[in-house]
Amino acid sequence: MSLENWSMQDSLKSLTIGSSKPDACIIWLHGLGAGADDFIPAVPYLRLAETLNIKFLFPQAPTIPVTINGGWEMPAWYDILKMLPEREIVPAHLQYSAQELHRLTHEQITLGIPADKIIWIGFSQGGAVVLEAALNSQRYSNCSLPSAVMALSTYQALPSDAVNKLSVDFWHGHGLYDDVVPFAMGKKAYEKSADQGRKSTWNSYPMGHEVCVKQLEEMGGYIANCLAR
Repeated sequence: MSLENWSMQDSLKSLTIGSSKPDACIIWLHGLGAGADDFIPAVPYLRLAETLNIKFLFPQAPTIPVTINGGWEMPAWYDILKMLPEREIVPAHLQYSAQELHRLTHEQITLGIPADKIIWIGFSQGGAVVLEAALNSQRYSNCSLPSAVMALSTYQALPSDAVNKLSVDFWHGHGLYDDVVPFAMGKKAYEKSADQGRKSTWNSYPMGHEVCVKQLEEMGGYIANCLAR
C-alpha cells in the first residue's frame, strides 16, 4: 500500500485534558486498534500534582486497513505486514506518523511550552512511533524533541543509523509475559536508546501486553522528576 493510497487526515486530531494554562505537555499515543481516549483513565494513577500544570494530548491514529488483521480497518499508526520474528511494516506510514508527532510538539512549543517540559509516551504501536521520531529524528523536518520519551510494551520498528547522542532521556516499561511484543524486542529497543540517548532506564513488570497500576505510579514519579529539572 502506498502512502498516496493511505486514507488519513491531513493532520492528526487530538483529545486534550488537563491544565488550561499549561507549563508542561505530555503527548500520549495509543496502540493498534485503540483510540485517543484509551489512556485517559490511566492519568489519575500517575498521581501527578495539579501544581505541575500539565496538559495531556492524546492523538487519534487514522483508520486504515491492517494487513495482519485480514485487511480490517482500524485505528493504526502504520500498516503491519508480518508479525514475527520482527515486524515487517510500511515505513512511509510510520514516518508520516512520526512527522506528525514532531508537528504536534513544535505546535506546543510555539504556544509557549518549552521543549524541556514536553514528554512523549507511546504504547505498543504508539511506542514504535515515539521511538522512531526520537531515534531517527534527523529524518524529520521541524524536528522538535522532548525532554523524555516513555516507551511502553513496544519495539523499534525501523533501524537507526544515527551516531550523534540525543539530549533525550528514555524510559522503557515492558511486561514479562507480553505475548504480543516479545520481551526480547522491547529489551532490544531499550539497548538502542541506551546507546543513543542521554540516559535510558529499563523497567519490567509481571504482566502481559498492558499497563499496570505499579507501572503507572512509577511513570508518574519519573514524569514529576523530569519536569522538576
